[in-house]
Amino acid sequence: MDDRKIYRKARNHVVWHLIFYFLLVCVFVIGTDLVLNLDFLKFAETGQHQTFILFSLIEIFLWLLLFLGLSTGQKWVRWLYWVMYLLEVASFWIPVRAMMNDWTHIFVYLTWMFCLFIKLAILMQTGLYFHQNRWARVYYDHVLEVYDDDPLDDARAVPARTIARTPAAAYVQPANPAEAAQVRQTAAVQHQSMDAIPEEKPLTWPQVSVRLGICIYGELVVFPIFVQMFQGWFSSLDMRSVFATRDMFLLCIFTAFIWTIPVFFLYYSQKGTRRVIYGVIAAEVLFSAWFATRLMAYHDTGLYPDRVFILFILLDIIRYGLIGAVISPVLMGKAKRDPHHRQDMGLRLDQADLPDLEPEDDYDEDEDEYEE
Repeated sequence: MDDRKIYRKARNHVVWHLIFYFLLVCVFVIGTDLVLNLDFLKFAETGQHQTFILFSLIEIFLWLLLFLGLSTGQKWVRWLYWVMYLLEVASFWIPVRAMMNDWTHIFVYLTWMFCLFIKLAILMQTGLYFHQNRWARVYYDHVLEVYDDDPLDDARAVPARTIARTPAAAYVQPANPAEAAQVRQTAAVQHQSMDAIPEEKPLTWPQVSVRLGICIYGELVVFPIFVQMFQGWFSSLDMRSVFATRDMFLLCIFTAFIWTIPVFFLYYSQKGTRRVIYGVIAAEVLFSAWFATRLMAYHDTGLYPDRVFILFILLDIIRYGLIGAVISPVLMGKAKRDPHHRQDMGLRLDQADLPDLEPEDDYDEDEDEYEE
């Protein structure tokens, strides 16, 4: 694969990620608005909904301009991303100022700030992508990363010659030179066919980290909204009160907060990650034990039928089951660490418009040896 194809492939890879990140920002803004407008939060009573909508529209417009600039491949545009990130950090002042003036709705503002914190954590990882991802470094820095155990088959297709060696005991030299050449050619084709069989690659910890992040933050939005949509199933006998929406949101917030730690440990392939995961599981067990006493208190009031508690517990089991399914490859040893992930290794290349991306390894000498 020549330099132009590598550069074009890197550009397409980065552009598709930019589209995905912009859609992610839009979905997160919409999800935050849906969460803040849940009935039990009473966001409309704070008088901040119009401010939130105005700020969100300006935010989406600025992110659109930024991502369009990043799609040009200019190296200096990446630093504008961190300027926008600082503006996102400054947006914390909006809920903080509102909370200082209205302590009666403190839970609403804390929820708003928690959503902003999650967004900042995601945007931090997104910003690091433009500096540390292999394709982003080709597109912006003209750098091609090469590892000892990674031939970069997906980025640079260097033809390799396979020498078919036949065991001495099983190989008989034909008398006819033409037959001998045919036998060697057949053996080489069979050996190459066996090498061409793709092996299933195990999951890596960074991949599990992305899945875990999508799972826990998706649950934070999906499960409370689901309970809100079907609140008739969770209402009291007199149809006047519903505890499930508020308490499901409380459970999801705690889960998202505490599982954020393993997300970062997995993403950076840190040692001791399994111990962190087991510690988080123990914290979840303790929190569930405390929450069980809360459910028993609701049951003792006699206001709710038994089906409400059965449905609520089933939803919680499904929620924990999804997390368990995502994290099980790490605990069972089926997912492996990626020691090269997020490392800043690479080969500095020429700073031309389309730099020379040929490897520094002497492949010509190797080919000459094979021909001999």
